[in-house]
Amino acid sequence: MTDPTLTTRGCRWISIPGAADERGQVNFLAFDHKLGFAPRRLFWLHHIAPGQWRGRHGHRESHLVTLILNGACKVHLDDGRAKEAVVLDDPAKALHIGPFVWHELTDFAPQTVVLVIASTLYDEAEYLRDYEAFKREAAGRMI
Repeated sequence: MTDPTLTTRGCRWISIPGAADERGQVNFLAFDHKLGFAPRRLFWLHHIAPGQWRGRHGHRESHLVTLILNGACKVHLDDGRAKEAVVLDDPAKALHIGPFVWHELTDFAPQTVVLVIASTLYDEAEYLRDYEAFKREAAGRMI
């Protein structure tokens, strides 16, 4: 099954190669051109309390590749023009989220684990945490 094209600017699906046999499955992600950047940081979300959200911000510079390791969640994407929601529920596909995309993760299934591969080291000044400020800066980039 192929995923529909995302309408949010700067976002795309990445197919994660893998193999399967009677013992189970294995997937692997090389840090090559397919990823689109050299990873600088990894972090993971787990033990998320019921009804909680993660994210709810955008980045000025960071590219993120987000993949589910266990469970499922919904990812809300907004580039200042287009908004859409997608489901992460397959460890064989990852979601690339580019700069100036507001993103929020919600609706976590029990025992969900999300891995994020980031193109930058953590820098609070690089985050856009106010939605109205995000929309103003994103609009300025669309000219």
